[in-house]
Amino acid sequence: MKLISAVFLTTFAAVALSAPSVTIDSGTIDGGKCAGGPDAVFYKAIPYAEPPVGELRFEPPKAYKAKFPRGKIDATMSAPTCIQFSNDFTPTKLNSSALSSEDCLYLDVWAPSSATTGSNLPVKVWVYGGSETEGSVSDPLYDGCNTADAGSILVTINYRLGPLGFTALSSAGIYGNQGIQDILLGLQWVQENIAAFGGDPKKVLLFGQSAGAENVYIIGSLPQAPDLVNSIISESGGGRSLVSNATQQRVAASYSQVLKCSPYDKACLQSKTVSDLQRAYSNDIFLTQGVGYYGALGVTSPKSHVFYPYVDGNVIPKDPYDSGVNVPTVFGSNSNEGTVYAIEWAASNLKKGIEASPSIYKDFLRRDFGDAASLVGKYYKPADFEAYAAPIAASGKLPGYNTTSLAIVFAMSQVVTDSTYKCPAWYGAVQAMQKNIPTWTYEFQHSPSCSWLSTIPQKAVSFFGSTHTAEIPYVFGNLDNDYIVNGTCNSTSAEYSLSRQMMNAWSAMAENAVPSTKDISWPQFASAKNLSTPGMIFGKSSVPGMIDYSVCDVWTEINAILSAGNVTTTGTPTSRISSPTSSSTSSPTFNAAANIPPTRQGIAVLGLLVMGSVTFT
Repeated sequence: MKLISAVFLTTFAAVALSAPSVTIDSGTIDGGKCAGGPDAVFYKAIPYAEPPVGELRFEPPKAYKAKFPRGKIDATMSAPTCIQFSNDFTPTKLNSSALSSEDCLYLDVWAPSSATTGSNLPVKVWVYGGSETEGSVSDPLYDGCNTADAGSILVTINYRLGPLGFTALSSAGIYGNQGIQDILLGLQWVQENIAAFGGDPKKVLLFGQSAGAENVYIIGSLPQAPDLVNSIISESGGGRSLVSNATQQRVAASYSQVLKCSPYDKACLQSKTVSDLQRAYSNDIFLTQGVGYYGALGVTSPKSHVFYPYVDGNVIPKDPYDSGVNVPTVFGSNSNEGTVYAIEWAASNLKKGIEASPSIYKDFLRRDFGDAASLVGKYYKPADFEAYAAPIAASGKLPGYNTTSLAIVFAMSQVVTDSTYKCPAWYGAVQAMQKNIPTWTYEFQHSPSCSWLSTIPQKAVSFFGSTHTAEIPYVFGNLDNDYIVNGTCNSTSAEYSLSRQMMNAWSAMAENAVPSTKDISWPQFASAKNLSTPGMIFGKSSVPGMIDYSVCDVWTEINAILSAGNVTTTGTPTSRISSPTSSSTSSPTFNAAANIPPTRQGIAVLGLLVMGSVTFT
């Protein structure tokens, strides 16, 4: 087996003369030392599965059980990135032919330099996000040197994406959920091997963000979850329903047609080149149809035309939206999740001379929510946002935007925040509580000083606030952004303190299945009046407080409408839990615009975009 070809790799760091090494059943793994201060070591691109190529394309992963060539591997180079089908958040260079490959099922391990086989350190296993179409363990945002320096083991797992990771076409003998099975196999590798790196296999936290949060939510709901992990943290994504089986079959059938393959011909699908697969993904019009597609402001639901996990009755026996998690879990979201998407949508449309209008808002609701559009519109009225939009419009800094159009962008941003991130976190916590599974929630409200993505220019970072992905640098301790192009920003001492508090809480969850530490007491989730519940607020520091989930009762009703007709592989209609304080006979009362003040700064960046001061790509 050809483990890593030089054409796919970049040197991560120079290997010192006394390079660290670890021996497992497959042989010796020679790693490297973290540079620049952290007292930690790393082991990159460790194979946990056979390359999923040729006849193994679309198949469940096959565990790597061979001996390493010559008894050892050089683990100082980055693994190839799995084939990407979008590039919204992942560094573009990782999607190049030189740095990506179908042969991508590798994982990385970071450990304190002093770790030994008897250290029994807590283990944190990371699952990246990216809409199930992009992401990579080689993204420097996920570098684990600071995590390991703080005293825990970090493992990051590459898994297949897009059509390669989530094609389900029963007529061709392809059963989907390949990416989920990759993560499960990676977790099994952790159970069998992490002790050699100094980790304790009984103290494993599985954490992920966005689509990664949905994936860890899925895995946490599986019967075997307690055998693989002791806890989960779902950052901005867990708590949502999966796409239906019928929809997944239609998505794959359309895709095979674009590839000029019969829906019964697995060999034809396996014969296509990577370029063929990516081109077909871009050209498949079916993927731009269906409920939930609205460009940057799309909202995935059971009938969305996307490559996504689904209930297959085997790998995923039940929708986690029905069954809930089986291990202690933290569910969280950021206060301004939708800002980054609203800005992207508005900026791209302004370049076309299109501004938000009542008809566009109606179209947004119809395309994202189908039969539930009128209900969403009832509770998210643009008029409720005009008080916050008016001062910005009056300033004249946004040519082409008036109070009405700005208020519509505000409303769309808040709909995405609540529907896709905030309320799923609440729902997942309610599920766990009703099963007597310990659960906690958080809201990340901090506005970072330094940009953490190459698509967010430093001069505009303050406008984005606590948007989607903003918490990641704090969870990993990667606050100084020299890993992005022209990144020279230094975070504040208060931000370093916040990061340490968050890293320690995540480590405590791995160690004890409880996120409280000696410095912070994290209150457990409990039902409360008007859906305000105790949780942790990550602002200027970590402070226990009440999180207002009053908007979420209506989203339970909306999701029931979106899921109508969704069936499992056995044909049994799905059922939904009700909130502990909800009433099916009364309408929820809340102000959808209540959380808009921090978000309005995000829309102000549109002025810079319009005037060409910054770019958003």
